[in-house]
Amino acid sequence: MDTRTQTNLSKLNACRQQDLDIITENMSQIIERRRNSEIFERVATNSQPLSPSIWCSPRLEAIALIWTPITVIAAVAAVLLWTSYFLTDDFFISAQ
Repeated sequence: MDTRTQTNLSKLNACRQQDLDIITENMSQIIERRRNSEIFERVATNSQPLSPSIWCSPRLEAIALIWTPITVIAAVAAVLLWTSYFLTDDFFISAQ
């Protein structure tokens, strides 16, 4: 290799090392921010008293979480059946 090639290669290696240093610095900043946010979250959750649930009981909350979607689906199905019955009933009355 000639001296010009060696010079260019050394410049490229120096730039690559600078890029690696920047990446390492950025990663360490990200990790530090993550640690700080985790510490802040721990302090915030430990200092706040637990707010009571609107259900006042874990059992009632579990029942509500299980039966609410079922009740909503049943209500929607009932409304759809009711409206389809009245729409078809009106259609047959007006057709005769």
